[in-house]
Amino acid sequence: MAIIIIDYGVGNLYSVANAIKKVTKEKIFISNNAKKIKNSNRIILPGQGAIKDCIKELKKKELYWLIKDLIYTKNIPVLGICIGQHLLMESSEENNSVFGMNYIQGVVKKYKNKKYKFKIPQIGWNVVYKHKEHPLWNGIKSGSRFYFVHSYYVKTNLKNNILGITEYGGKRADVITYYNSVITVQFHPEKSSFIGLRFLKNFINWLP
Repeated sequence: MAIIIIDYGVGNLYSVANAIKKVTKEKIFISNNAKKIKNSNRIILPGQGAIKDCIKELKKKELYWLIKDLIYTKNIPVLGICIGQHLLMESSEENNSVFGMNYIQGVVKKYKNKKYKFKIPQIGWNVVYKHKEHPLWNGIKSGSRFYFVHSYYVKTNLKNNILGITEYGGKRADVITYYNSVITVQFHPEKSSFIGLRFLKNFINWLP
């Protein structure tokens, strides 16, 4: 098995790689090489920064359509982390509205603190509640705490696509979503201590 962490110039690539090394002996590559990506068994799409810049870099490195093609034709397991989650949605309110890869039906909305006074971005630990049973929850209790850094959150009306939810600033956020072979998370499993490591291990062992 080869696990590829997509390198498109943004994201906590080495933090993610180091976390995965703690839970598997499989080969791990940080790469933007098309051949390596095509031959991989797992893809991880991390990301930090503005979604518009992330999409620009993916297209510049000719990875945008490659990833979409692999998802649709190979049903390859993909994990989108933080901005990686946003990229796989229909659209985002960030950067005056941006279209995503449109694989999971959901929109990325901006936190607004007009009614509730809370800090934006959310930086720190928050609880995640199980919304639906799935192998990604193996060994993880509903209400476990994960580490977040974000100003935007995902909202989907398709309940079957939601695995985990949290609340911040009076808003429910769908922080674990999935469709077929794709899992997306708003939190950073690589920064979420032993619970995050268990989540990564579950993803690596998961057979869609």
